[in-house]
Amino acid sequence: MTADTPDALAPGTVLFARVDDTPITVEECTDAVADKAAGAVVTFAGVVRNHDEDRGVTWLRYSAHPSAEAVLADVVRDVALSHPGCRIAAAHRVGDLGIGDIALACAVASAHRAAAFAACAALVDDIKNRVPIWKEQGFTDGSTEWVAALG
Repeated sequence: MTADTPDALAPGTVLFARVDDTPITVEECTDAVADKAAGAVVTFAGVVRNHDEDRGVTWLRYSAHPSAEAVLADVVRDVALSHPGCRIAAAHRVGDLGIGDIALACAVASAHRAAAFAACAALVDDIKNRVPIWKEQGFTDGSTEWVAALG
């Protein structure tokens, strides 16, 4: 089967699952999942915002357990297996991030939009619930707070 045939998207295709301290982009995820058989590509960018509820945020620091990348790979694989025909890539950044930086980027490609949307939503929820990554956020008043998962 070639990439030009309608059935070219293999079930449960994981392109990458990465946790590290390098800047990430949605485009790198989108490029990784590109396929001529994909009629839909759904992306997600988890961006550092300048507030948390009513408090001003000035910075975030993400910390990861040593198993975080392996757990992320498990999550991505599980989502791919439960959403056949999807191609998935995900990256989570750790370390110090500023307002506007991307903390989590993912992309899901599928022949049809409903499958891509469903897989991307499941992916983001499962990453938040299962991957051992925590954030510490700094507030405009000088205080800090630890938040479990992605927040």
